[in-house]
Amino acid sequence: MFLLFLRTCALPFVVCMLAGCQQSDMIKDFEQVVPLQDQQLARHYSDLLREKQLDYVRMATEPGNNGDQIRQALPALSAAFPAGEPQYVKVVGYQRIEQRDMPQLLRISFEYAYPEKWIVSTIVLRKYGTDATIMGLSVAPQSASLEQLATFTLGGKSLLHYVVLGAAILSPLLILFALGLCLRSKLSVRKWPWLLFISIGFGQLSFNWATGQYLFLPIAIQLFGVGAATNAYQPWTFVVSLPLGAIIFLFVRKRLAAPVNS
Repeated sequence: MFLLFLRTCALPFVVCMLAGCQQSDMIKDFEQVVPLQDQQLARHYSDLLREKQLDYVRMATEPGNNGDQIRQALPALSAAFPAGEPQYVKVVGYQRIEQRDMPQLLRISFEYAYPEKWIVSTIVLRKYGTDATIMGLSVAPQSASLEQLATFTLGGKSLLHYVVLGAAILSPLLILFALGLCLRSKLSVRKWPWLLFISIGFGQLSFNWATGQYLFLPIAIQLFGVGAATNAYQPWTFVVSLPLGAIIFLFVRKRLAAPVNS
């Protein structure tokens, strides 16, 4: 019954929340942000790794201990790519760091799609004009495309998923309900401290909807007790807090009521 309630009542709430920021729209915006020159430069080295042209990758890797570690890892990184040509390759991550009088640092990730496997290749470059040296490489197999992993779905989730989703819905509703009561009530004490106390959630449970991983921070506050975030290729993360102020106010509201003048 609890799961049925969450499926039927939570879905409209989530759809409304996501309506203003569709995954496909975020992906289109992301693709426009990544400069084509940076994509081509990083893709060149990533493809050399995939094609097992490791001598060229070694020559482009920076000298020093970090470069030596990268060169030693190249055979294993290259072996992670399946044989044959990928069905598609697209950029799924981009970060650029610029410092005065210093070369640009680029971190770019590509998704390689194969019939039964997806590979995310991430390359970190130190860019000198149109040239660059490799500062870092990683290759990570995936069970599905990042776009699929980032898509919000209710099917096939654990009980914990539904509990977190239920809390993400009920926490702000309880806060709004308590705020409304507080605004309409005549209290024997100042009202604004209670309004502030009610509007804040205490503690934070961050929950990755795709993986089910979570992190709890006992010392934290959050306005209205809930938050949610994502980007083009990252799964939704819900942040839920305990509406402690709202709960306490609902219990003590009658004792805080101003006496009625007869």
